[in-house]
Amino acid sequence: QVASFVVFGIMCMMIPQCRAFEAVIVICLFLGLCDGFFTTIMAPTAFELVGPMQASQAIGYLMGLMAVPMTAGTPIAGYFNDYFGNYYAAFYFAGVPPIIGGLVLSVVPLVHQRMLQKQRLDSGKDKMLTPDAVVNGELLPGSPASEAHM
Repeated sequence: QVASFVVFGIMCMMIPQCRAFEAVIVICLFLGLCDGFFTTIMAPTAFELVGPMQASQAIGYLMGLMAVPMTAGTPIAGYFNDYFGNYYAAFYFAGVPPIIGGLVLSVVPLVHQRMLQKQRLDSGKDKMLTPDAVVNGELLPGSPASEAHM
């Protein structure tokens, strides 16, 4: 998903550089592939981040947020055309957010890994100081561990 964001942004920025129709076709092919990669991985990512119960709501929010730049992009591109006399700036500015988003997303696993390491260190200290206590509602009814504590 990160790679598709970065490649999508680069391809957007390369559209003004095309001088032949065949080049536009190749760039549009890559744009479509990157869009397909993002769309197909969106649902599994939502399930992993928020769980199965809130995944449909998360996908809905994401689609709603994606609608804002898609709706506003056309008038902004027209404004750039009026100001600069061509659409080049619109394509360059359209490529920047996916590249920044991809770079930010590439850092997320590193931050997550650090948080897990810190959590492991903190949980190791906690286990030495306090016995295992089951918080009410932490276990599902009927599981063997919950019946052992009753």
